[in-house]
Amino acid sequence: MIKKVGITGAGGNVGTTLVNAFYEKYELTLYDIKEIIKPKAKFIKVDFSDRKKVKGKFRGLDAIIHLAGNPRPDAPAESTIKNNFIATSFVFEEAKDAEIEKIVFASSNFYHQGAIMNILEGKRNELVTLYEAPTPRCLYADSKVFGENVGRHLSHMGIKFAALRIGWTVPQDNPSLYGGNYMRAIFCSKKDLAQAFEKALNIDRDFIAAFAVSDNDNNVFDLTQTRRILDFNPEDNSAKYF
Repeated sequence: MIKKVGITGAGGNVGTTLVNAFYEKYELTLYDIKEIIKPKAKFIKVDFSDRKKVKGKFRGLDAIIHLAGNPRPDAPAESTIKNNFIATSFVFEEAKDAEIEKIVFASSNFYHQGAIMNILEGKRNELVTLYEAPTPRCLYADSKVFGENVGRHLSHMGIKFAALRIGWTVPQDNPSLYGGNYMRAIFCSKKDLAQAFEKALNIDRDFIAAFAVSDNDNNVFDLTQTRRILDFNPEDNSAKYF
């Protein structure tokens, strides 16, 4: 049973949604590089790109939800390398040293960046399937491919690993405020996001990758495999907001 859960990047958009959904269900420890105002659980300020400061931070936890990183696809390379590659390496290394049972990694729809754009630009008709090769087109997308690959390695070393390729979730939980075909295709509501992460936390598999996206009319993802292996059944649809 997963009871004690650490959330890195807990002060961000996705982190805030998960803290609000989970603080009464799990014993949470929240981590962020910036102070979180009025956290709903134990909070530890830490820069995960500093290996010395990461040491010992996960002791006693059952699972880590790793969200921390620069979420901007257009971020300067030095920021993405520091916060998405180096910091993720240190988080995973410390999780292994702390004998964490499960890591849930916030991967991204950008894992399939090229395939998504081909669909939206009318160059492809087939939906993106879970097991097709990644098609990153930026360093941020590369960092998600990197994280999943390291996670697969960890799954052979005793840590259960789940990677969720998250769509686009927004603080207002309303995709119409952003608009566009991209949002219509990959919107993920807060309710669906929380469901996907809870299923990922508790599934008993060594390694799993899955889509975390709402059941949108204009979806670019084939959710058949995700529904089957994760038992994830999204309830929302971007179309109802437009």
